[in-house]
Amino acid sequence: MGKMIGIDLGTTNSLATYIDETGEIKFIKNEYGNILIPSVVGINENDEVIVGELAKERRMLNPLDTASNFKRKMGTNAKIKIKGKEFDAQMLSSLVLKHLKENAERQLGSEVDRAIISVPAYFNDKQRKDTKIAAELAGLQVERLINEPTAAALSLGSNILDRNLKFLVLDLGGGTFDVTLLETFERIMEVISISGDTMLGGEDFTTKICEIFLKKNGLYQGDFTKEEKTLIYTKADRVKKLIGVKNVEMKIKLKDKEYSTIITQEDFKEAVKPLLVRMKNAIDIALKDGNTDPSEIEKIILVGGAVKMGIIREFTEKYFEKLRSRNNSFNENYYEENDFINGEELVSIIGEPDSAVAYGAGVTVGMKERNKAFSERILTDVCPFTLGIEVIGKKFSPIIHRNTTVPTSKSEYYYTVHDNQNIIRIAIYQGESLEVEENLFLGEFELKVPKNKAGEEAINVRFTYDINGILEVEATSVTTGEKRNKLLINDDLSEKEKAEKIKKLEEIKMESESRNKDKLLIERANRIYSEISSSEIRSYISGYLEQYEMILKTDNKIKIRKAKKEFSEFLDRVDPELSDLDIDEILKDKEIKKEIEIEEDDDDLGFLN
Repeated sequence: MGKMIGIDLGTTNSLATYIDETGEIKFIKNEYGNILIPSVVGINENDEVIVGELAKERRMLNPLDTASNFKRKMGTNAKIKIKGKEFDAQMLSSLVLKHLKENAERQLGSEVDRAIISVPAYFNDKQRKDTKIAAELAGLQVERLINEPTAAALSLGSNILDRNLKFLVLDLGGGTFDVTLLETFERIMEVISISGDTMLGGEDFTTKICEIFLKKNGLYQGDFTKEEKTLIYTKADRVKKLIGVKNVEMKIKLKDKEYSTIITQEDFKEAVKPLLVRMKNAIDIALKDGNTDPSEIEKIILVGGAVKMGIIREFTEKYFEKLRSRNNSFNENYYEENDFINGEELVSIIGEPDSAVAYGAGVTVGMKERNKAFSERILTDVCPFTLGIEVIGKKFSPIIHRNTTVPTSKSEYYYTVHDNQNIIRIAIYQGESLEVEENLFLGEFELKVPKNKAGEEAINVRFTYDINGILEVEATSVTTGEKRNKLLINDDLSEKEKAEKIKKLEEIKMESESRNKDKLLIERANRIYSEISSSEIRSYISGYLEQYEMILKTDNKIKIRKAKKEFSEFLDRVDPELSDLDIDEILKDKEIKKEIEIEEDDDDLGFLN
């Protein structure tokens, strides 16, 4: 049997963790040494699939050849085209998971075949099924699906478990928002209630900035190509990272015209109000379902990359009307070590909001494997949605209500509605509406009963739901004792359908890892060149790029390694994604001003010398 890893399969980025021989949780790194893997899939000029950083760099210049944000389409039948080829969210997610699996196997030097995978707390049954199918297509057996905010809470370790504490975890990722109400006592972490919005995340805040830009310039989204829309979105995402501390100028060249707009903090706050209302509504539901007054909440922990926006903390503090100190200086090794939970602040941003969920997934691996380092931890979870069956009038009859602690088993009695009725149909649904058509259909089966007058024959319907989200439905005739059941596991693909998808994925050519490493800088340079209008900076990039490609052809490892380092350092200084400096400030850098030339000396590439 191979090793088990923990995975945070994110909308924007994905991460993986493992437990080393000392019982410590470690992060899996990609071929570039990074732990954050962009959840982006693309197809290059050779019709080879690329995943992660290289695909992300190609996205701006080749948006029709890349796909991102497909996590939002999990649970749907939506088709996503990349360079004319058709995929679904399951398949694209499987490519990201396969990439994480291969990174782990390379780092660990052994087979990886099992995983704990985090999902948004408010993912429905179909979305959870699709996640599990994606993992299976990638060659991973899912040992458990854990809710993302619960995983984030687990990452806090003894800071949480050693206290009796009622707290909220607000998880705002790239594409989803989750609220989880938890309580700890005697090293037990109990989930009381969950709520959320699977279509609310950092991406939506970026979209609001796009809307501000278009409105101020009298432009309309329909006027632009996909390439231009991608450029606008990318620029807006950069603005989002800075708008919390200052007004930001957004400059874009579109259709040979330069547009420059000041996006103010007031503009942003006004535009995102509807998004904050949706956050508030989700918080309200979690508190109501948990029978908890806001005054009972002792801590609110913010998790996810999007909580770095200052407005999220500001909104949360004001909403709970307990403004406290704003000290955000946490120990980078916060896991198991820092004491911010003990501070006076009501609202705290977790030390590493991007990686906390993946770390918690790793903790769950340790608990699953009964690792001594995690043996004393006990976690309870809840059912995220109400489960029930259809009754007369196309109405929904709940059997297991949302936020019921799992595992659980509950039953209800139902009666015939027609004279001489001998078959009862049990149609299973998930949702919160009284109208079955507004809920998610999960499956159905039939049970025979003796013919009799209406209301004289009864059946008992039992729902059994476990911590892995597996639902077993059993119906029993009260008169005859005859039973029928249906096991609803997180897998609704037939073996034939699975085989077809696996075959399709196996036929896809993957670009070699070694080529990826060399091409990343080239793609990055091309992307930066397209974003920057300064002819002087562009000439530097062109010079570097030409010489770098020449050196790659020499196959001289020493030269290539040095060239890569110096080229990368140069790009770091001019990359709009990493710096908010304007062109004039960048050009003041004496290092950039140095003449670029290639020396004859084999040991000296001449870059910036």
